[in-house]
Amino acid sequence: MHSVSIDDQVIDSQPTIVNEEIETSTAEEENNGKEQAEGEATTIHRPLRFEKIPAKVDDKIILFDPTEIVFVEGNEGISHLHVNGEVFPCSITLNDLFGRLQSFGFFRCHRSYIVNLQKVREVITWTRNSYCLILEDSKKSSVPLSKGKLNELKVILGI
Repeated sequence: MHSVSIDDQVIDSQPTIVNEEIETSTAEEENNGKEQAEGEATTIHRPLRFEKIPAKVDDKIILFDPTEIVFVEGNEGISHLHVNGEVFPCSITLNDLFGRLQSFGFFRCHRSYIVNLQKVREVITWTRNSYCLILEDSKKSSVPLSKGKLNELKVILGI
């Protein structure tokens, strides 16, 4: 099995998910100065970047665009996607979801919550040391903001 660097990533020639094929010669063969027969090449497969979040409901799997998700709540080891006033269970852990959603403007505001910052309407003080986020959804949902996350949120918001 050969590995080749493409865009500063080492990619094996036998991944399980295939998006596109590229024909190239291996670096090892080029470095050794061996001549290749014309048409002989190694096929490289790039992994597919999948930007949907799956949730299983009954006998079907619903795929959500990350921008549809208002917030994600973790409860007893299960992630719950809050979308358009409905709640959908998701088998992906909160940590893994955050890794997938962070580039879409999501923020880990609490150990049990991930929030879509585009859906945040207000940051309010609950008590002297606790805060919550009021969201722009049909229920005007309230999500807790950990004390330790307030400064991080201020930096992200530029305030």
